[in-house]
Amino acid sequence: MPARSNIGVELVAASPLLLHTPPLRRTDANSPLLRRRGNTLAFMSHYQPIGHTYRRSGEKVLWPSGPLEPLKLLGDPTPETGKWIQSVWRAPGGNLFGWYHAEEVVPCAKPLFLPHIGALRSEDDGRSWRLIGEVLRVPYAEADCSYMNGFLTGGYGDFCVVPDRRTDWFYVHYSAYVPDESAQGVSVLRYPVSARDRPAALELWCDGHWRPKVGRQDGTPIFGVERGWRHRDPSAYWGPAIHYNRDLDCFVMLLNWTEDGASDIVQRGVFTSFNDDLANPAGWSVPQQIVDGGSWYPQAIGLGPDDGDTLAGAEARFFLSGYSAWTIRFRRGGTGPRPAPLAISRQTFTELFGVAPW
Repeated sequence: MPARSNIGVELVAASPLLLHTPPLRRTDANSPLLRRRGNTLAFMSHYQPIGHTYRRSGEKVLWPSGPLEPLKLLGDPTPETGKWIQSVWRAPGGNLFGWYHAEEVVPCAKPLFLPHIGALRSEDDGRSWRLIGEVLRVPYAEADCSYMNGFLTGGYGDFCVVPDRRTDWFYVHYSAYVPDESAQGVSVLRYPVSARDRPAALELWCDGHWRPKVGRQDGTPIFGVERGWRHRDPSAYWGPAIHYNRDLDCFVMLLNWTEDGASDIVQRGVFTSFNDDLANPAGWSVPQQIVDGGSWYPQAIGLGPDDGDTLAGAEARFFLSGYSAWTIRFRRGGTGPRPAPLAISRQTFTELFGVAPW
């Protein structure tokens, strides 16, 4: 049964749960979470004073329970540039491979940022990492101070990385903020898992085909923008989070949606989309809204002993900015009306957690 067929999604109240712990008020990115033999390893990022990531673990528990441990970036040639680890994959031998969102400061009238995506590797279970190469970036000269969204001047970032079912390819679904509005939106590239020690042989999804990336080239967005990122009030999907759902037997994407902002990329909702095959980006279904309002960085994290942020079943935990007070339930073949999007406001967060993450 194709992923485009009717899939029901429901959010159900659950006991409050946080991925992070003080001093973090919230997580500021996708938070990779991996389990192996029931032990949990998670990474959460923050933006002050610059982007950086913490490690948190737990033994024989589903959720991290230990203290936050600051990560070490070994031999980082640009320590002044903030780096958020947004995806992590464990290789068969046990080493971890990760991908970071980096933000170069652009000295506009107000300091803004030009993001790019890079890869890194850890041989000590995520305590320290060594950068192994950039995956996608635009030249610094392309930074455009006329952007009015309050944060970004172009570039690429806010992404997730998942392998296909055969672990042949890494698929990087990313947010494109580049000046060409026809290339803005949620796009995808891929490269072989065999090239994990040095990202190479990049392929972009362009005009319905996979094409080798050559020079300064943009792909064709899976989901374009209604109003571009140059404006103070963009209308666009961004920040995809993808997991393979073993009960649906397809991939699930969660998306932020912004519109009617005021140079703040205000969160107006969370949407979900489905696809049977990552090699066919045209197969993603039309996004359906599941949250009205909410906070940045939605994620579904599985409940099984070997699940995580890229693997889940019919029921998972639903997080926003590292906060969860909901499970997310998926089912095939729903024939009734879709439930109304769940309204999650600042007041909702304050009542549940005593604080709102924005």
